[in-house]
Amino acid sequence: MPYTDIHNHFVYGVDDGGKSEEGMRRMLRALHEDGITRVIATSHITPGQREFPMAAYRAHLEEARAFVRDGELDMTLDAGNEILYTDATVRYLREGKALTLAGSDHALIEFLPDERFERLAEAAHKVRNAGYMPVFAHIERYACLASLRRVASLKAEYGVRMQVNCSAFVRRQGFRRRRWLGGLVRQGLLDFVATDAHDLPGREPRMRACYETLKREFGETTADDLTGGGQERVLY
Repeated sequence: MPYTDIHNHFVYGVDDGGKSEEGMRRMLRALHEDGITRVIATSHITPGQREFPMAAYRAHLEEARAFVRDGELDMTLDAGNEILYTDATVRYLREGKALTLAGSDHALIEFLPDERFERLAEAAHKVRNAGYMPVFAHIERYACLASLRRVASLKAEYGVRMQVNCSAFVRRQGFRRRRWLGGLVRQGLLDFVATDAHDLPGREPRMRACYETLKREFGETTADDLTGGGQERVLY
């Protein structure tokens, strides 16, 4: 099963991801070796607080596409952003200053780890009302979502898509965290796993290892949906 990665920071020189063109090339090779065939370059953007270097982002993404093409790597590279939720987020989406995932209506939204649940609900409400589908990034980081009931309520009321990083399933976790992750999957609350890979070494893609863990614990169909098939159906 080819994998799709909707959350990745391989584009260099625009955020805390790749630091150089060569570093970007190393990451692309690593993604290819990990079995990933579609990647969305979701560089960080903070609407209204820090200017995002969109011109550099687009130029470096084109360099990445040229590298993939010249190296005959079977990968598709799409544009996007990981958008920190601020009071300006919806305006940035409407004005095209913040990019959705691969040109879809899905927007990858992140929060500070200690953000209140009410702020997440506000984001879901406002982003949906603006005509976009919020995808909440790496929800394992948010203390306010430690209750599965809260995750379920965001999905039920606003249809929010939920993403967890591959590393959460691959690394050793305590009992409560394992139970929470298992509950997300078994209750159908999780929509995507993604690498959130940044730079090498340190934050490598671990999609294949995540897939094998998901397959072993939850079955092949679920593993396929969370790492490939589900993304393709939802986004493309």
